[in-house]
Amino acid sequence: MSAPFSASRLGASLRLPTTPRSVRLSAFVLVTYSVSLLPVAVPGIAVVRGVLGFVLLSFVPGYLILESVTDEFRPVDYLYAVGFSVSLSMFVGWGLNALSLRVLPDVRPFEQPTLSVLYVGLFGALTGVVWYAGDRTPRRHTLRAYDPRTLCLLVTVPVLAVAGALLINRAGFNGLTLLTVFLVALVPVGVYRYDETGRYYPVAIAAVSLALVLQNTVILTYLGRGDGLIEYQIARNVVQNGYWVPGGGKAAMPRIGVLHPLYTLVLDTSLLWEFKLVHPLLFSMVPVVTYAITARYFSRDVAFLSATLYIFLPRTYQLLGRNTRTGSAILFTALLLLVLLDDDFPQPYRSLLALAFFWGVIASHYGIGPLVLFALLFAYPLNAVASRLLRRKRASVLPFPRVVLYAVLTVVWYLYLTNGTFEFVVGVLYNSVSGEVFLTSSSTASRSLSFRMPSLSYQVMLYGHLLVGVLTSLGLGVVYLRYVAHGLPFGERLERWLNRSVCAGLSGRALSDSNYIHLVAGIYLLFPLSFGPQILSAGRTFGLVMMLLAPFPILLLRSTRYPRVGSRPALASLFVLLVVTSGLLSATVTHDVSPQPTIDGDRIVASGSTLERFSYYRVATHRNSIEATNFMLAHLPADATVHKTALGTFLQQLYEGSRASPIGFTQLNAQESRNAKYVYLSEPDTVTGTNTYGYQGFTYYAYRPLPAFHTTSTVYTTGVDELHYNADGR
Repeated sequence: MSAPFSASRLGASLRLPTTPRSVRLSAFVLVTYSVSLLPVAVPGIAVVRGVLGFVLLSFVPGYLILESVTDEFRPVDYLYAVGFSVSLSMFVGWGLNALSLRVLPDVRPFEQPTLSVLYVGLFGALTGVVWYAGDRTPRRHTLRAYDPRTLCLLVTVPVLAVAGALLINRAGFNGLTLLTVFLVALVPVGVYRYDETGRYYPVAIAAVSLALVLQNTVILTYLGRGDGLIEYQIARNVVQNGYWVPGGGKAAMPRIGVLHPLYTLVLDTSLLWEFKLVHPLLFSMVPVVTYAITARYFSRDVAFLSATLYIFLPRTYQLLGRNTRTGSAILFTALLLLVLLDDDFPQPYRSLLALAFFWGVIASHYGIGPLVLFALLFAYPLNAVASRLLRRKRASVLPFPRVVLYAVLTVVWYLYLTNGTFEFVVGVLYNSVSGEVFLTSSSTASRSLSFRMPSLSYQVMLYGHLLVGVLTSLGLGVVYLRYVAHGLPFGERLERWLNRSVCAGLSGRALSDSNYIHLVAGIYLLFPLSFGPQILSAGRTFGLVMMLLAPFPILLLRSTRYPRVGSRPALASLFVLLVVTSGLLSATVTHDVSPQPTIDGDRIVASGSTLERFSYYRVATHRNSIEATNFMLAHLPADATVHKTALGTFLQQLYEGSRASPIGFTQLNAQESRNAKYVYLSEPDTVTGTNTYGYQGFTYYAYRPLPAFHTTSTVYTTGVDELHYNADGR
């Protein structure tokens, strides 16, 4: 008689192989997103499509690949997954566009539903390959357990920031925004005080970063300041045409010509909101990466304060969250340095990640790429020399062939694959080094020191910049001395003194890892470029260098010999830095020129000084000025010459009409204004009552009183914008 058949044996024989988490997540996202593409009117389906589209492009492919090649999925691997996904999505879009231009000219890749179908198909195939051919051994995910109440409390901070920005836009009420800025300044103090184990440090940094960056981008009804409008116009042309034709300079960067249209179409959202949400969400990772890098070589407390310093620097959250090229290049640079220094990641795949991140750098910004390459080229020989001459030093993880590969990739990309960008990059770097690094009378540093700051907030920004530079130099010098002493035969006494006085937060890894200390040294050499409003300036290089240099000033703002003092100087300095330079102090106490005037715009327009109004209108764009621009482009004759001021607002990048006149502009001159055929006075002119004729720096303009015009000459007005016509003028 045969033995009874066991039900458990039947279940075991029919049990499917273990499905990795990444495959399950990818399948869910792909299926749900595909369903959301169906032409069915379901309430909330647009939100679902947007969220899933963002996850599809920003996380799914990287998660699939990285989980399949690692035995343990660490928290830092989530950062790699996001960076690799964004780089891969951009590369695929660039490849599809190149294929369309050269092989299939009738196919337009940047149109719907073509683009979504292509990405769903490609990532679906990747999911199938990982499921079929990948290792199905269950991976261990080392995520810490968090208290939901604490997480909800921290998540409240960015939610309040976004709500406050929307209230300013729609109701002109800034009370919630001012309260949120004050709460953000208190978050590091509270977390540092009560989180003794540092468990919530990364979460708190992410919350603070999201709050500051999203508040600054959502608060702008329309894009303004920096290169946002130019980037918007390039991306909009791609969406309208269905393909991208690379140009020179900004128009040659796939970050603008590929990634913006890609997110806009896949998320099915407006290009304006894609600029205001997608890049800020991605860039807010940079302080978290700063924490991850710093925590490898310093204590968690130093890493937390360093990441807080980075995001509290005004140019970080005020500019880089909106400047998508620079912000993306810095994000990829941070991830590149993190993976180069990550000894625990499997070596062959680490090289692949590093190559993907480096391509992301040079594909995002033509200026940041060569700077990063310079830092790598500087670090390589120092690593090799130090590992040979000093004891107890690890060999370089930057092999010479890889450094050569990065250099060749940079030259080939800018010289052959982008139009005219190589010559532009060489010219920018030469002019920057020859005229701005050295302290000549025309150097950026000299001009910054001699320039009269328009308010207390700007004074704190300037002298804070200088102080950070001094403390960084001293802190890096002390750490490097400690690093050298660790490798000398008779350096024990010097080691003990440095450990007792300054370097208590320094880990043993920093003393033996030549790669970290020399990458820091290479980045540090770029610090002089951060002075002044030039192409390579505080808005770009300061955000780049402080991403890696942030721990060194923090070391000198902590007392290791006096426990009662501890980190109080660092926490107090960070609190004051944010309160003063965020616009909170200007909006509530001093009422002077603010670094972030958009949070107090109504008061500035109603009763602010002329200088405050200049500051506000440099960054703010109002609907009425867009309407005036649309009227002129739609109705003025071709080749008309319009007289306008230097601060006058003309926004052709936001024009969506079918007819656009090729209008020329010339400076409004008081003596010749009576003979001008067309004179355009925008809101900044009529509100300030000035005729600005030259930008002098910061918020300063050279100006004269605005000439008066009779109402009979007015052919168009929005109430504050005016277009005057003189039939006998020229």
